Amino acid sequence: KKVRLYALSTCPACKMVKTFLEKYGVPYEMVAVDTLDGGEQWLMTKEVKKYNPLLTYPTLVIEEVILGFDEARMKKALGIP
Repeated sequence: KKVRLYALSTCPACKMVKTFLEKYGVPYEMVAVDTLDGGEQWLMTKEVKKYNPLLTYPTLVIEEVILGFDEARMKKALGIP
């Protein structure tokens, strides 16, 4: 499953999701939106809004959108018992 984490570099909940994914050995791509330059940041913000109109972080996209740190939903989506 393709896993993408949209995050902010200073966000505690984003760090929790990252730690969770690493703990379970889940390969993922992380985009720290706030570290991108102006044009890239604008494009990435537009992409995140497709998944999460409220534009809150973390936004985790597996095959569904998971907002915030929700361990039970992440485990279910990733097939982790």
